[in-house]
Amino acid sequence: MRSPIGQPQNMAKMVQLIQNSVEKGRIQFADKIAGQSDIHLLSALVQSLYKAGYAELAKKRIALIDPETLSRPSPPFLELSYIWAEMRYDEGYYREAAAIFEAIAEQSGNLAAARFGAASCYLQEAMLNLRRRMEIYHPPEAERIKIRKYLEDFNQTLHIIQTSGWRTVSSAEQTEPRPARAATLLH
Repeated sequence: MRSPIGQPQNMAKMVQLIQNSVEKGRIQFADKIAGQSDIHLLSALVQSLYKAGYAELAKKRIALIDPETLSRPSPPFLELSYIWAEMRYDEGYYREAAAIFEAIAEQSGNLAAARFGAASCYLQEAMLNLRRRMEIYHPPEAERIKIRKYLEDFNQTLHIIQTSGWRTVSSAEQTEPRPARAATLLH
C-alpha cells in the first residue's frame, strides 16, 4: 500500500530489511529490495553496504544517484553525501570532498566529523601543491628543506585529524576481500 505521496507506508521496514540483509551477507537480496529507482531505498543500501565494509559495492550503487544530490547535501541524504565525500577523498578529489564536507557541516552543525573531513581535504590539497611545486620548479636546496618541513608538519597535523575518528569505521572486512558469492550484485 502506498501513502498519498507515493512512498510505501512500510518504508522503514524495507530499510530495516535492507540493513539486516547486508549484515547477513545477503547482498543480492538487499539489492533486489532497494532496486534502482527509489532514492531512499538506494540510499539505505549504499549506507548499509559502506558501513558493513562493502565499499566497492557501495561505490557502484552510489553511482546510480544523481551527483547533484550527493554534492549538495540536504536531509534526509546527509549520511549518503558524507559517504560520497569520503569516497571522493579516497580518490584524491580533495576540493570536491571539502566542499561537500563543509555543506554537511553547515546543514548539521553537530557533525564535527564533517569539519575534520574538510580540514583533512585542505591539508591533503596543500601537500599535493607543495609536492608539485618541488617537481615542477626544482627549487634550490634551502627552499626544498623548508618545503619538506612544511610537508612534515602538515603530515603530523593530518595524522592528528585522522585520529579524531572522522572516517567511517566498519569491521575489518572493509579492507579484506569478501566471498565472491556474497559480494556480487544483480545488474
